[in-house]
Amino acid sequence: MKDYESGGETERLLLVKVKSSQKIFTEAEVASLTGICVEHLHNFARSRHLGFIARAAEAAGARADQWLFTLSDLMVLVTLFPRCTH
Repeated sequence: MKDYESGGETERLLLVKVKSSQKIFTEAEVASLTGICVEHLHNFARSRHLGFIARAAEAAGARADQWLFTLSDLMVLVTLFPRCTH
């Protein structure tokens, strides 16, 4: 976190550092980087059409849904959605 002044008030700027080679982020990575819980992340992503669901076959033949996000999605989430406090 970095502080900066804006109109006499001090605000906090959240900086997220990622590898430049990383193009796709799992929901767990995004939750960890942004401080947004997975439930809020899913709801916000659905309402703003962010991320996409990848389907992976599990050993039992069932299908598992995994949300994946791009670097652009990550930037939007950091900018628009506050960290969860619960």
